[in-house]
Amino acid sequence: MRLSRRGAVDPFIVMDVMEAARRAEAAGQHIIHMEVGQPGTAAPAGARAALAQAMERDALGYTVALGLPALRARIARMYGERHGVDVNPERVVV
Repeated sequence: MRLSRRGAVDPFIVMDVMEAARRAEAAGQHIIHMEVGQPGTAAPAGARAALAQAMERDALGYTVALGLPALRARIARMYGERHGVDVNPERVVV
């Protein structure tokens, strides 16, 4: 009788991405980390205020699959400002 399927489960791909990024950084490459969030970090005050406003408006629920277009555009702009890269908002997935 087989009790565990753990051996048949593929590894979490994000861990592979993080390891590849770690190796690239060790080799001197500049890496922009987008693979995982930082659950130990408090949400910025602006994000908390925006959430409170959304709750007051009852603007809660699921967005379109790729994320809100305005948010995707702002994320693309932010990466341009912070990292000097040109990101097409159509390629941003939230």
